[in-house]
Amino acid sequence: MKKILHKSRGQVLVLYTIALTGLLAAVALGTDVTMMYMDWQQAQKVADAAALAGANYRAGIAYTGTPVMGCSGENPSDSATVAACTYAVNNGLAASTVTISEPSATTIKVVAAQSSPYAFAKAFGMGNYSVSASATANSPGPVDTVSKGLLPLGLQCTAPCPAGSLVAGEPVSFGNKFISSTINLPGNWDWLALDGGGGSTLRTDIANGASKSFSVGDIVNTKPGGTNGPVKQGIDDRFAGCPSIPDPCANGGNPNNIPAGDPCLVIVPVVDFAQAAKAGKTSMPILAFAEVYLDPNTTDRSHINGCYVSSVVGDTLTGGTPSFGPTTPPVLIN
Repeated sequence: MKKILHKSRGQVLVLYTIALTGLLAAVALGTDVTMMYMDWQQAQKVADAAALAGANYRAGIAYTGTPVMGCSGENPSDSATVAACTYAVNNGLAASTVTISEPSATTIKVVAAQSSPYAFAKAFGMGNYSVSASATANSPGPVDTVSKGLLPLGLQCTAPCPAGSLVAGEPVSFGNKFISSTINLPGNWDWLALDGGGGSTLRTDIANGASKSFSVGDIVNTKPGGTNGPVKQGIDDRFAGCPSIPDPCANGGNPNNIPAGDPCLVIVPVVDFAQAAKAGKTSMPILAFAEVYLDPNTTDRSHINGCYVSSVVGDTLTGGTPSFGPTTPPVLIN
């Protein structure tokens, strides 16, 4: 009996040794798989963020940070790819592992492919493992439709109008009787004929926003002539629906208490009246858009006052702008 038990103990030891070896191999494999997953997860997070960062610059804004070069597909003259590469590298990815492409006019794709050595699988003759992460982001498009928004008033900015010229929180005034203080264009008081001429149309557009859709580059016409009556009526109609917000533009602040659908929150076409062909009725391109909050406490038919804002409020926009004011945040689509 003792001999039998002795032999059994030897057999159990062998079985334990085999089981322990398998268990250690499983633990080692699990550790390597965990490391692979963590590397992929980190690469995916950075790729997502880099794609979103690049998408912010697909709409024409110039990248002004310190650029990092070296990513595949990066174009030094393309701010979107420069921003994406810079963000990826500054957040831990090697430039040589990042590939950037722009599948369409509004999207940017970032692919990160990395290779790292196994920690334990080396014992089984395995050298390196590879992980790949991909992210595609879509940039905001131009403003197309505005509810109670696109005011038929041209905001002067000398072309080329640089990004960052209209800073959120800064005051804006459209001047005495809306006559441009910088451009001498006789017969024009800064108003635009977005839906056609006529005083009643101007009043309606001031009160409710233009009915047509506009994008950057579209040609708009000036609205010359006396407009005091329609302007006052349109402003009164618009302000009748504005909520009571105490000092919305006080102290250079960017209003953050604007409710959805507030008609005092408007989008204004940015133009350069110096590009107008002549006095009287003339035309010029839209350079950009600016988001402005009108201050009903200091605005009347002789002055329009307010401040630039950049926080998009629900029901006010369906798109973003390439240079100024409101922007619709880019979104990951893949």
